[in-house]
Amino acid sequence: MDNHFLFLEKKFKEVSRLIPKNSRILDVGCNDGKLRGYLDSCNYFGVDIDKEAINQLTKKNIKARQIDLDKDKLPFNDNSFDFVTLLDVIEHVSDPHSLIVQSKTKLRKNGKLIITLPNDYHFLNKIRFLFNKPITQDPFAPHGHLHIFPIKNGEKFLISHGLKIIKKIPIPPVKPSFLPGYIKNFLGKKFSNSFARDILYVLEPR
Repeated sequence: MDNHFLFLEKKFKEVSRLIPKNSRILDVGCNDGKLRGYLDSCNYFGVDIDKEAINQLTKKNIKARQIDLDKDKLPFNDNSFDFVTLLDVIEHVSDPHSLIVQSKTKLRKNGKLIITLPNDYHFLNKIRFLFNKPITQDPFAPHGHLHIFPIKNGEKFLISHGLKIIKKIPIPPVKPSFLPGYIKNFLGKKFSNSFARDILYVLEPR
């Protein structure tokens, strides 16, 4: 099992603990819909730019639409979802402000956003910078990181868009593999600025 899959699994398990059974969820940037497999009997909707991934989902009778978040509006009815997830998405779009605004309109009363922001300042990337190595993603590649959110700046960005942070969960990295998981979990939670790979936020509109 590769590191990328292990990290996704860790993140999706954390998200699944936050979403009650039978919730109605819009997964923005759903890719192949893998998150759905971690949810308990949810009414799942997905959107993604990857046409082939969306075709595979619709063949399974999963409600999914192919859209370009830089050009298209979010589909499906407003005020109809218990949760909208944006998992490592807003750093990839040219206008994260517009995406947040649109996502809020999709929520029912008492609905919540679940957002993850990558911590591109974690210690492995700091080491890469010291040795003049590229970070994990090429910012000039298609769908690479267009925005970098240090943790405090990311939280200010979310709050400035009328969102209240009701839960914050650091997601530790799976690397380096020689470190035991409990140590990485401890470091990620205790020293999230340097050791968390992602920060998962549960937010509600104010």
